[in-house]
Amino acid sequence: MCLTAHGQGMKLGEVVIVSTSALKPNVKGDAFKAFINTEAVKRIKTSNPPMLVHAFQADRGKRKGDVLLVYGTDKPSARESFATGSPFRDEVLAASGKKPSDFIANTHKYTEYRLIGADKFKTRPDIGILGIHYIKVKKEKAAEFEKFVVDKLHPAVGNVLPDMHLMYYKAVAGDDAPSYITIFAITSVAARHKYWPEGAPETQPLKDAFKPHEALAKELASYLVEGSYLEVGKGGAAIYESKEWTDYIY
Repeated sequence: MCLTAHGQGMKLGEVVIVSTSALKPNVKGDAFKAFINTEAVKRIKTSNPPMLVHAFQADRGKRKGDVLLVYGTDKPSARESFATGSPFRDEVLAASGKKPSDFIANTHKYTEYRLIGADKFKTRPDIGILGIHYIKVKKEKAAEFEKFVVDKLHPAVGNVLPDMHLMYYKAVAGDDAPSYITIFAITSVAARHKYWPEGAPETQPLKDAFKPHEALAKELASYLVEGSYLEVGKGGAAIYESKEWTDYIY
């Protein structure tokens, strides 16, 4: 089974795996991105079914400046046919005399996420920004929350705007399991600028897009740990946004 290094952003699938390792001291993020997004292509060939590896870098949020190594595939069966554990090991991604362990402290650290209610999406977006919101779901309401995502959240906000989708994932293995994230899947930096321009207030089109979903947001709040989400009145996507978030760009 081979992987594909993808150079034009990422198509989100049912499986998203992220490296949870820090870079080694004195390693430059740009050098690591160049290794993954260019040099690794020489080794990584197109596979069937396709599996993708990308390096994103945070430009906004709590983890600004960090590099995020991301593996994705459309179906869980493709992941399961590949391997268990981390897909970021040296034997998978070494290329041009370099290897992941030259850049990251631990190639075996990862978290694997699965899209909740994947059948609610007829197509999956191609994105240039991974806006990851680390949401905190009440433990006693986890099962109810997942049903709420399938029945209400994804049908309503999964395609909230043509260039932005809210997609809810559950961590099923690795360092952060069990937990949940919301991915604000945005097609490009230009698309994000239409809604959250740098150094300026959020825009009216964003507020207009989320206004019809205000009642749903209040219902969402009942599943989340109080104080972990953006309060009503502090943003057009209040409650949908976590207080712990980072935007990663390709």
